[in-house]
Order: sequence, then structure tokens, then C-alpha cells
Amino acid sequence: LTPRHGIPALLVREITVSASEKIAHVQTGPGRGFANISRAPQVAAWAAKAEQQMEAFWPDTAALLYSDGFITPNMVNVVYRTGPNVTGIAATGGGVMTVNTAWCEKHPDDTGLTVHEMAHVVQSMSAYNPVWLIEGTADYIRWVKFEPEHFRPRINVLKATYHDSYQTTATFLAWCELHYDGTLVTKMNRAIRQGKYTSDLWKQYTGKDVDTLWAEFLVAYTADPKTVMTAPMAAADRPRVLPVVAPGSSVPVDVASAFDAAGIARDGSVTPTTGGVDGEGSTYSAKLLGVAQSYKNVDFKLGPADAPDLVTANGNVIALPSGSFASLWLLGSAVEGSQVAQTFTVTYTDGTAEVLVQSLSDWFQPKGFPGESRAVKMAYRDTSNGAMDSRPFYLYSYGFTLNSAKMVKSITLPNNPYVKVFAVTVAK
Repeated sequence: LTPRHGIPALLVREITVSASEKIAHVQTGPGRGFANISRAPQVAAWAAKAEQQMEAFWPDTAALLYSDGFITPNMVNVVYRTGPNVTGIAATGGGVMTVNTAWCEKHPDDTGLTVHEMAHVVQSMSAYNPVWLIEGTADYIRWVKFEPEHFRPRINVLKATYHDSYQTTATFLAWCELHYDGTLVTKMNRAIRQGKYTSDLWKQYTGKDVDTLWAEFLVAYTADPKTVMTAPMAAADRPRVLPVVAPGSSVPVDVASAFDAAGIARDGSVTPTTGGVDGEGSTYSAKLLGVAQSYKNVDFKLGPADAPDLVTANGNVIALPSGSFASLWLLGSAVEGSQVAQTFTVTYTDGTAEVLVQSLSDWFQPKGFPGESRAVKMAYRDTSNGAMDSRPFYLYSYGFTLNSAKMVKSITLPNNPYVKVFAVTVAK
């Protein structure tokens, strides 16, 4: 309505839609910043780039800072101005992000600062306490997740503390997630948002108090600051090129006998709160998934809706079609966070075996692990009472190269109930 100008949060009160078809689903749009550069037209290019970056990373930020029952804010007015009473760099509060144009002009490449401020919009804390962890989390979003390639932490190990906030705290959080709990930031943010944060949570989530963790972090940082946020290169993390599948050469595997839970449901269906994909009754939508999927010439056959249609990994052995194949493909996801370095074992008819190691992303938080592709993105999932959870959810494709000189016999899944497999395919 007013391009590049601020728009009041309550501009639209009601929308009436007339349509011949019944409207079955409504959801909020992705997050967006409405820039007002009326006082600083000279930063138009800077503001446009910042707006694009902020909006592109809004869904990822919402996923990283997710809490049950919390509706993520999806807009902020961004005002560009300068003067003696304006914040030195940027600040956010009351639905308004203020950016100092003098800083923009002196730092033309620092557009990522609005991602930090956007994280505050998503955090939406009722109480700004503890400040150091809230600010550290926002810098974690910017530097560790959004632009890690530009992050060079500089920490004075003689003076710094974990509660120094900003980059120091962000680096510490990243190290803790690498070595102790991969969803620590999500959990801490949730506790702060709910007013339940205490220092005891560090020991609850990591097994160690925060002072012990900080002491270990300082040792690691002193040893090598450049790799303090780099995990050891495990087999599952090594970059690999996915096999190329010729059109029409893929063969879906019949895994129906291994199905042990219903993970796909018709919209509106009621699911037992002990079932579903997550063991709490939430499922993928049959309307969005259909009965088959195809990704990069790999055809996947899905099970029936409202019936057993997924395999919970517990060391299951699944028979593969007799023959020689160049690649193996899985369609699946993880729950309760990413499940890293999971072992899948392919057995050949000559008695030999090949171990395949793969990390799997949570169905709500894609991590982009090597060998993993976002095969299906869905606008919502179905909850146990038949309602729609209007956030993006994913099914991932995982590809592995096989020894095509041998005949395959079976694949053994990991022994981890948080790994869910919906389809298996082999291909030439």
C-alpha cells in the first residue's frame, strides 16, 4: 500500500473472501520487514538487501526459536534514521526496528545486523532477562546460523565470561550445542520466553553446570580459536555427491510388512496421542503427500493414510529386491531434534556388508546434512485432534551409492526410535 514505508501492525483487521470452493486452510504469511527510509533515501540499496536477508531467514529463525503454543510474530516496521537520540547501531522494541543510517553508511556490508534484530522480534520476550543470554542468542542466530562464513570470534580468555553477551555468548552456545545438546538454544529460549529460566537448566540439558562448561570451552578456544565451533569430521558429515538416477530406473521397495505406526493422516482425522510421527499424535498430511513422491528421478511409494505407513527404526531388517543396483534411497525424517551419525547397513547376497552413516534432520528443522535433500516441503502438519499446525514440515530424501557389482539382499535400520522411514527405493 505504501512501498518502503512503515505499515501499522493493525492496518488490516479483517479479510473477507468470496469463493465457490470451501476454504479449508488459512495460515499467516512468512515474516516480513516493512522499511521506512523516508528520512534516509540514501540507504535504499542497503535497506533493500537487509530486508531480503531478514525475510529469507525468518522461517529458519522461527524454527530455531520455536516453543509449543507460541505464535511467532511475522512482521516488524524498520525505521532508518539518525541523530543524537537514535541508537548507535540498531535496536528493536514495540514492533519497531530502528537502524541508525550513519552506521549503514559507514558499514555498507553489515546488513546482517538486521537478522540479529529480527531474532529479537521472533523471541518476543515479555521479560528481558537474562539480557546476556537473550542477546547472545540473537547473535547466535546471526553469526552461527545465518552468516557463519563471516564470523571470526575474538575472545580474551583472561577477561571474558560466558555472560558477556553478543558474540562471546554466541560462540559459547555454539560450542555447547556441538558437544552436549544440539537443541540447547531452542530449549533455553523457550525457558526464557516462559519465564522459567534458571542456571540449573545448564546441568539439566548438558549434565554440567555453566561454569564447568565455560572452563572447558576456554580450554578448547585457547587450543584452536579457528575450530572451536567446528565439529570433528565424522563419516556422516563428509561432503558427498549424490548418485545420478536414470529416468525410469528406480524400483520402490515393498516395506509394508515393516510399517509399525501411522504417520500420514487425512486432514481432520483424530490420531491417538501416543501415535503419529512424533509419538504425540502429529502426522504428515495425506492431502499434501499423496500416495507417491518422486525426487530427482527417484520414485517413492508411500503407505496408506490413517493406517500403519512408517517404519520406526529399531534395528529392523528390510528385504531388498533381488538384483544389482547403483544406489539406495530413503524417504524419511527425524523427531526430537536432528539424529546424527545414524548407521544403516546394506547386506549383499555374498555375505558382505556395507555400513552407511547418515545424519537426519528433524521434520521441522532442516539442517542440510550431507546426502540429505528436502524432497517434500509441506505447509502444515496435522495434530492429534485433527487441527492444522501451520508451520513448514519436511520429508527428506537420502541417497547412497551401492556396489553395483554385487547383488543386494537387505538393509538394516539404526536402533533409534527417533528415526522414521516412510519409503525405500533402489535404482540403477
